[in-house]
Amino acid sequence: MSDNNNQTGDSDKDNNDENNNSPYQPSLTSYSTILSNIFTSPAEAMQQVQENYNVLFPLFTLMSATVVVFAYYYFAVDYQWYIDHMVEISAGELSKSEQEEARAVFSMMSQTTMASITAITASIGVAIVFVIQSVYFVIVSNVTNDGFQFKQWMSFTAWSSLPSLLSYLAIMVYIFSSSNGQIAFETLNPLSLNDLFFGFDASKGAGKMLASIDLTKFWSMYIMIIGYQKWTGKSISTSATVVLIPFFGIYGIWTLFL
Repeated sequence: MSDNNNQTGDSDKDNNDENNNSPYQPSLTSYSTILSNIFTSPAEAMQQVQENYNVLFPLFTLMSATVVVFAYYYFAVDYQWYIDHMVEISAGELSKSEQEEARAVFSMMSQTTMASITAITASIGVAIVFVIQSVYFVIVSNVTNDGFQFKQWMSFTAWSSLPSLLSYLAIMVYIFSSSNGQIAFETLNPLSLNDLFFGFDASKGAGKMLASIDLTKFWSMYIMIIGYQKWTGKSISTSATVVLIPFFGIYGIWTLFL
């Protein structure tokens, strides 16, 4: 009886020692919690992203949303009107014969084919943009020696871009509310600066540039600034400079060609 008690005691001791020697592994924050915090508590969300630097969830979410929105648009739009409109806005750059050729090319593709090609291409474009942004941050990391690599920055850019889901939602509502399906692609986003404040011709010039910027883009940049500060320990001014350089660079160059 005594031997059994001793064996039991030794077994419990071994189990306790094993438990004590096991490293503590905190539970990972759920993706839904991080997604919620992106909108309500960005600083906390970007700290939670650092737990495992997940890329697939935000990337798949945004790519899937892109496919849904673009497919919905092309299935909802008056396709013949769309073809005429696309030829019309390019009329200044094309001769009469070229316009007819363009019309023929558009007409050769069915509405389903156009929806599929555009939706898939747009979703791939989302991933390409994230890759380019991540490469930029990797270059900055190599200069500042902050130790972050491509995967970390890919996660950073993808999670920071999730506010664009609100733009997608606004676009879906806008398409749904259309009575005749005659919706110009360039005016699709009701949250764009052009649609909200300026009302320029969105098919060219300043209108086209302003139509490419919406309110959620500023939200994403704010999240990036806060996140960069949290991740690297840099000052808020340095973080803002690093994050905003590409934005001002791209739109500054675009402005020169208006």
